[in-house]
Amino acid sequence: MALYARLLGYLKPFWRHMTLVMLLTFVYVLANYTSYWLSASFVSHLFNEGKISSVRQAGEQEADPPDATPDGSPSVLPKQSLQLESRINKLLHAFVDSGSRRRTLRNICLVIFLAFLMKNLSAYFRRVLIYFIQLRIVVRLRAQLHRVLLRLPLSFLQKQHTGKLTSVVFNDVTAVQTALKDNFVKLINDPLQILANVVLLWIISPRLTVLSFLILPLCGYLIYSIGQSIRRRSRRVFKQVSALLTAFQESVSSIRIVKAFTAEENETRRFEEANRDYFLKEFRAKRLSFVTGPLNETIGVGIFVVLLWYGGNQVYAGTGLSAEQFLRFLVLLFALFQPIRDLSDLNNVIQTGLAAAERIFLLMDTAPEPYSPPGAADLPPFRDRIVFEGVHFSYEAGVPVLEGIDLTIGKGEMVALVGHSGAGKSTLADLIPRFYEVDRGVIRIDGVDIRGVRLQSLRDQIGMVTQETILFNDTIRMNVGYGAASCSDSGIISALKSANAWEFVKRMEHGLDTVIGERGVNLSGGQRQRLSIARAILKNTPLLILDEATSALDTQSEKLVQKAIENLMKNRTVLAIAHRLSTVIHADQIVVMAGGRIVATGRHEALLASCPEYRDIYRMQFENDDSRKAGT
Repeated sequence: MALYARLLGYLKPFWRHMTLVMLLTFVYVLANYTSYWLSASFVSHLFNEGKISSVRQAGEQEADPPDATPDGSPSVLPKQSLQLESRINKLLHAFVDSGSRRRTLRNICLVIFLAFLMKNLSAYFRRVLIYFIQLRIVVRLRAQLHRVLLRLPLSFLQKQHTGKLTSVVFNDVTAVQTALKDNFVKLINDPLQILANVVLLWIISPRLTVLSFLILPLCGYLIYSIGQSIRRRSRRVFKQVSALLTAFQESVSSIRIVKAFTAEENETRRFEEANRDYFLKEFRAKRLSFVTGPLNETIGVGIFVVLLWYGGNQVYAGTGLSAEQFLRFLVLLFALFQPIRDLSDLNNVIQTGLAAAERIFLLMDTAPEPYSPPGAADLPPFRDRIVFEGVHFSYEAGVPVLEGIDLTIGKGEMVALVGHSGAGKSTLADLIPRFYEVDRGVIRIDGVDIRGVRLQSLRDQIGMVTQETILFNDTIRMNVGYGAASCSDSGIISALKSANAWEFVKRMEHGLDTVIGERGVNLSGGQRQRLSIARAILKNTPLLILDEATSALDTQSEKLVQKAIENLMKNRTVLAIAHRLSTVIHADQIVVMAGGRIVATGRHEALLASCPEYRDIYRMQFENDDSRKAGT
């Protein structure tokens, strides 16, 4: 019920629209049942040639005792029921009966036509309003999910595959949209139709109405049981869709490796297995949902046949309803089956939508990054130092990544982190912009604990250039100016010049308006890296984190990028993650890491003389370089 209530909460902004929808639904139901009621009068009028009008007879019958049948035997109908039916007939009589059989027939046909016209006009405007509402809700859901995803901690996002998140934002929201679409109309219309139908049936014959609905509890139980099973199976289907998207995205995004290792058949087989599992789960869920409609219709027709036999015998014997009343009862009863059947089908769709909503709200309820902790203030402009005090961190409980980190980075210094893979260099750097929160210890900037400041004010003072260049499928202007509140073309060009990128940009046909493709696919590796450096230059932050930006480049590109990095580092405090010692030999402070700890700090010459770990790294790199030179 809480899930239902949360979904219905999205309707609150549209309460005026919903009021109009309810009014149109009332008009729809009134017009619909007016046509049903008159249909029985039409048949009676057409085939009962001895009387002027069946509806007039109904009015005239009011003079007879309401508790007697035409043959004088006691009536099986309550007095109040007969009186109410008589009033309805008299009301319709005022509209259609003119005293002439032909004119009365004409009026009945005209009223039936007008009733259907009103019914269809109200249905059209109602569906337009409903579609407007459900589309606005879907757009709002997707926007909320996107906003939530961008504010989730990096630690959470790195544990989730892109395929799963994509599935939630698009497939699961689409499932909710399907549940809201035409079925949303039925959710309002069908209960009102059923209520009106039951009231009219009760007016005609309480006894037959009670007899008709004895079986309803069984139908309700079957619908509920099947619906719960469908929701469980739908959860499995949505999970499998995530797995299918994951398999697809991984094979396409890694196509170079797939082709290099001639693994096309392996990837095809992996995708086909995921696809086959999706087929089985989806087919089982749908197979179960298809049961409810035929089951309910079979039960309904069974009730109809029993009543047809029972009521027909009473009409023949003259001990129950009149032929017109019985015909009207059967018309209304048969009309009742469709909304009941629609509701059972609707329950199946709603259960699928609720299974999707569970996954959507689970993602929405994930705790976001603490962008503005209670009592937080903006971080003042950096002026002195960054201090790590006894910092411990782990991605998973019981598996430490950093232990007892004590480090001071002075303003204007270049500090390099070196060590073998897995030493914790990138993790230590990621703690400064609070991509992750420390387990123990504290990181202070100018004496201020960074956990107590607004996150945006912290990250606004930090620029980053990573080994993996992150660019967007947009223009060069947008990529270089990304995140800048306002920037002119002259500022972008100046940044490009400082990054040694303007020479290749100005030669492009569209210059700054050149679209670089997904992840900068239309550019070389060196060009992509220089654009990311230009972006960092334009941001102009006092703190800079460099994750070795030249390790994957050829010699010529490396020189251009290295020159750009030197321009970027001017007058900034730099924390550089070094994969090549040649790029950090002249750093003010080199921090040697091993096993998540700092084992030594100092300048290059001192570490080379005193630190075995640093010597090993130095020898491995420079001996390899000497070997390559000798080989050439």
